Amino acid sequence: MKLNYAIEIFLQHCKIERDLSKLTLNAYGKDLSQFKSKIETQSNNVNSIDKDILREFIAFLNSKYKPRSIKRKIATLKSFFTFLEYEDIISTTPFRKIRLKLNRSKILPKIVSKTSLNRIIKYAYLEKNKFSPECRLYREAVRDIAAIELLFSTGIRVSELCNFTPYEIDLKNNQLKILGKGKKERIIPLCEKKCLAILKEYVQLYKDKLHNSATFFLNRDSNPLSDQSVRRIIKKYCAIAGVTENVTPHMFRHTIATMLLENGVDIRNIQTLLGHSSLAVTEIYTHVSLSSQRGILTLKHPRKDIR
Repeated sequence: MKLNYAIEIFLQHCKIERDLSKLTLNAYGKDLSQFKSKIETQSNNVNSIDKDILREFIAFLNSKYKPRSIKRKIATLKSFFTFLEYEDIISTTPFRKIRLKLNRSKILPKIVSKTSLNRIIKYAYLEKNKFSPECRLYREAVRDIAAIELLFSTGIRVSELCNFTPYEIDLKNNQLKILGKGKKERIIPLCEKKCLAILKEYVQLYKDKLHNSATFFLNRDSNPLSDQSVRRIIKKYCAIAGVTENVTPHMFRHTIATMLLENGVDIRNIQTLLGHSSLAVTEIYTHVSLSSQRGILTLKHPRKDIR
């Protein structure tokens, strides 16, 4: 079978039968497309791809990427060839004859400094106050602040921020339901007064549009706010605040985790808050209640230190 056709079948299987997220499907597609373009001069048929071709491709990856990226790309290929073997498209996956040993590089997560965080939030509120509440720019500023406050208050991923629905945020009981990676659901308590206040103002300003909306955060055309739009929003307020750091949405996630840990919060509570599944061993012993999280966040959340 031709490699490009096998890739199409595999991606369809991942989409329909495994119901993987768009992000995962895109990552699989990019990894397999790279593999195809790199080896097509040697083989364009899955039945003739052997361990030597794989070793050569892995050597190429080693020369270009960090161990973490290499591991992900190899995991994609392993999943692809295992599927082909299971479907009897190939007799045996070539990975059966390869032993891999990759050293994990320890990359420290980048966080936003407290000074920069202070300035971003302060100037975002100052920008809002420049406009009349009836003005479109005022409404957009409220939305921007609500997004930034929620990223920092909860540590949710930018994809989670852009995808949760108006029915998944409960401002009466002050909690947010998130469907995270692997379709794992978690409930996050909303404890910060300023975050809650701006969220309630956002709901009031956008209530007519939110009624029939598939997502909570909307752009000016009443369409779902995109990941890229959130990045632009953060970049905009960094520029207004004179923050020269390259701040990304994901850095808010790293920042809240780091600050909570520094404030003495147990790492298991942080794991539950962020919805991490990679700490598998810890996760087995972790059964943190919502009330416990609420109490911890109310007492320990660093937002109270940001003026």
